[in-house]
Amino acid sequence: MADTAKPAAHDHAPVPKYAETIDAGYRASNRVWIRVWIYIVSGHVFVAFLFLLFYVGSHKG
Repeated sequence: MADTAKPAAHDHAPVPKYAETIDAGYRASNRVWIRVWIYIVSGHVFVAFLFLLFYVGSHKG
């Protein structure tokens, strides 16, 4: 016959208790948004440079 007994509730490892963070969440999300804007601006500058290269190359002669 198959063993259908349920395991005891205390068989898993205890979850560690960490101290609450006060400002880490705000600072981390703020840094993420700053990085996102830097990537967006630098991406647009790079695409504008490529556009300029294609524009100058097509009008060269």
